[in-house]
Parts: sequence; C-alpha cells; structure tokens
Amino acid sequence: MKVKSAFLLVCVCLSINISTFAAEIPNEVKIKAVDNPNDFHFVVMGDRTGKEEKGVFEQIINKVNIMSPAFVVSVGDNIQGYTLDANSANKMWDEYDALISKLNVPFLKTAGNHDISNEMMADVYQKRFGSPYYFSVYKNVLFLFVTTDDPYLAALDGKSSKELDKEKQKLKQMAVTQGITPQSLMQLKKYEEKHRNVNGGRISDAQFEYFNQVLADYNNVRWTFVIMHKPLWKESAPPENWVKIENLLKNRPYTVFAGHEHINAYSSRNNRDYIIMSGSGAGGVPKIVAGVYQHILWVTMNDKEPAIANLMADGILEKNYIISRNPDPNKMDVKKMIQEYEGTAKK
Repeated sequence: MKVKSAFLLVCVCLSINISTFAAEIPNEVKIKAVDNPNDFHFVVMGDRTGKEEKGVFEQIINKVNIMSPAFVVSVGDNIQGYTLDANSANKMWDEYDALISKLNVPFLKTAGNHDISNEMMADVYQKRFGSPYYFSVYKNVLFLFVTTDDPYLAALDGKSSKELDKEKQKLKQMAVTQGITPQSLMQLKKYEEKHRNVNGGRISDAQFEYFNQVLADYNNVRWTFVIMHKPLWKESAPPENWVKIENLLKNRPYTVFAGHEHINAYSSRNNRDYIIMSGSGAGGVPKIVAGVYQHILWVTMNDKEPAIANLMADGILEKNYIISRNPDPNKMDVKKMIQEYEGTAKK
C-alpha cells in the first residue's frame, strides 16, 4: 500500500511539473549588444627565427586564421638572414612570403637583426618591402614600427662572438644538470646583459625625425602601439634617439611590444605596459627557463584601453581537434573510467 501511495505521489508531482512548464510559453532571450564599431582585435607574433623550431610558425599561421583578427603584427626576425649572398637572402624572403600568403588577414612586419644583418640584406629588404620603419593608423589607433638596427649591426668581432657562445653553452649545461637554481638564474641574467649590450640597438637621426613628425601629426589618437625588435629600454645605455622617442610618448597612452630575447617578459615603465615576446617559431633558449614557450598575444582594443591575452600556441586548437588526457588510448583503464563516471553521476 505504501509503495502504491508513493507511486501516486510521484505521478502527481510529475503532472504538476508538466502542467507548469506547459503553461509557460518560451520567449526570445534578448542579447544586449556590446559591440562597438571602434573595437577591434589584432595578434602580436614573436620571432620566427634564431634556432627556429621547424613547423611552429606555419601552425601558428593556421591557428591565427581560425581566430580571424583584423590584422597581425610581428616583432621581427622573420628570416634566418646572416648571409652575404643576395640570392640566398631573396630565397629566404621568397620562402617567408609563401608562408605569409596563407594568412587570411593583413600582416605588418618589423625588421629584426636577422632580417637586416648587413648592408646587402638591408638593401634587399628595402627593395622588396620599402622602408623598414613606418607607421600605420587603424580606427584612430597609431602603430609605430621602429627599426632597432638602424644602421644595421656590423658583424661581431671573433672574440666577442666566442665569449657569448661560450657563456650560452655554459647556461644550457647548467639548465640540463641543475635545473632552475639561483646560480643558473644569475648566469642567465649575466648572459642576457652582456648579449644585450654587445648587440646593442641603434636608431638613426633620420628615423627619430620621422617618428617625431608622425607623433606630432597624430597627437589625438586613442592609443599608440610601438612595435620594435630589440627591447632597447633594457640596455644599460639605451640609444639616445630611443630615449627621445620615449619622452615624446610619455604624455599619451601607449604600449610597447618587442622580441629578440626569446623570453616572454613584462614590465611596467612610465606607467605603461612593456612586453617582450618569446617565440612564434624561434627557439634556442632552454625551455626550463620561465617565459620560454611558443605563443602569440591577442589584443582587444576597446574604447578605454587594450586588453591583452597571452595565448600558448599549443593551446589554440581547431574545432575538430579533441584533446585526450590519456597519452595512449590502448592503455586506458576502462574499469576505472566507469567507476569515475558512476561516482560523478551520483553527486
């Protein structure tokens, strides 16, 4: 009798619920539009070359196409460079252009030291692409593409080159044998400082005068982005013309992106964001070091300030790419999976 009563009670409850839902006619749920016609997204890509990890740049291009930004900017080192043969340089650029042609949106490059590593390569660059420094304006946002090897860097003397290489090899060995220790981090810092100062950047007077005029002409833009290769502000004695450009920027909202060091880093300077990219294909730094990975930045420019998201390249997936937490499907513990599922279902 008790079982029958319980059954009737369940039926009554179900009938109440059914009649309640049946009486309510679903309405359209309005979505409040938050889109602003002045908002846009763009991608910042790190170095492609310098101990390039083959295939990474191509994969990132495909993933950026899925994301469909308004455009892409790079912080330089687009080709391997460091050749004295014009045919070889042009072949590198042909290969690069073929890769970029697969991108569905505009691509704005910065010239890195690998791109204009000597007088011949600087000449090839200019014949193919025009001036290595330039500006662009999009939806009243100013982009300055600064060349930090102007004039180009002459080849290092043998002694300096050997010293840097020796220290780099020592750093790699410490990373393998010791991992991250106070000693290895100190060694890395010393190497970075020496490399930065030996390979110091330069900005010509002509380039400074050019950007001086650009900034005067566009003094009422919403925001200014500075895209450069070498992080000149980290040098013990930054180039005078870079210091002058920073002084011109200080009374306006701006953000700086750089590359070259292959280690992602962030600093706040003049109350503004200064970001150094790791690689978008480039390697050469032990992956055990913090900030070493393949990535891009996804920048959303809204009516107030940019919102910047740091995206790992291997975290951007196509719609049909499903991640398995089990590295070997043939070794799956089916019994354990069922137990886990049943345990979850009971909660």
